[in-house]
Amino acid sequence: MKSLIYRNPVISAIIINITSLILFIYSISKGEYGYVAFLMLTGVINRRIIDNGEKLNKQKKTIIITSCVLMVIIFIAYSVYRHNVINEQIINGL
Repeated sequence: MKSLIYRNPVISAIIINITSLILFIYSISKGEYGYVAFLMLTGVINRRIIDNGEKLNKQKKTIIITSCVLMVIIFIAYSVYRHNVINEQIINGL
């Protein structure tokens, strides 16, 4: 498994980031915030892929870091959106 991840580092990192983002969005939609701690784990996994990946140049490293940062930005934006929606529901008494 490790060799597959390190042999194709960009594809592996993007798949891990998309899977994590889907998990985070699902957990926030259900009102469970326990999975937020896995956000740090995703960052650690991305860093290990950058450190141990085969045939990584500067462009591939940038793609991996950008996908991770984009995942975090989307996660934060969705969290703020859900928080605002819940507050509006409480204020309006729905």
